[in-house]
Amino acid sequence: MDDTRRAVVLALAATIILSIAFSSVFVYYPITAQISPVSPPVILDSGSNAGKSDLSGSNTIGVSIGTNKTSATITIHPTYQASYYENVTIIRNTDSKSYTVTLKVYTAVSGLPSDSKVLLYLFSKGATRSLSGWSSNNLAPASDSYLAVLDLTQTTTATVTLSGGSIVEVDILVYIPEGYKMPTSTVTANIYLVYTPSG
Repeated sequence: MDDTRRAVVLALAATIILSIAFSSVFVYYPITAQISPVSPPVILDSGSNAGKSDLSGSNTIGVSIGTNKTSATITIHPTYQASYYENVTIIRNTDSKSYTVTLKVYTAVSGLPSDSKVLLYLFSKGATRSLSGWSSNNLAPASDSYLAVLDLTQTTTATVTLSGGSIVEVDILVYIPEGYKMPTSTVTANIYLVYTPSG
């Protein structure tokens, strides 16, 4: 070992020894952290139109729910103009307390033709859908009929309050303008569902 390295090691050792020497008392308090997992109070489930016939051949509105109902994969097959999918999945509060539920797009849809829209609408259980705003690119449920809307083409968020025992139904509206070539592969949006007790 050369003299420089030896000097650095000795200086470091001296610093450690001095810091311990100047500490005269060490006190240890026991703290116990207990973790008691519970079943999820907010779950995902298939909506009333999950598995129903979709466009083109034998396609269906695909909804795959995770084993513990804490994940979902939705597959739809829209075409040109506006395609509206009602109640494909639901968000259910199985608890007696209220939760604030936020949906956040963390990977936006890309690869659709310019000016396309992909909107996810949240409705109270059994809410009446009233589509308005034709022409196709302006088609949407009446603004007073839904709880929130999430634009899947941007990294946006939508928040609703889910009271004890309540359900939110999820609809999807896709608009693809005519005259463009359809994508040759599936396009995807990734969404986080985040919930926290309200109050």
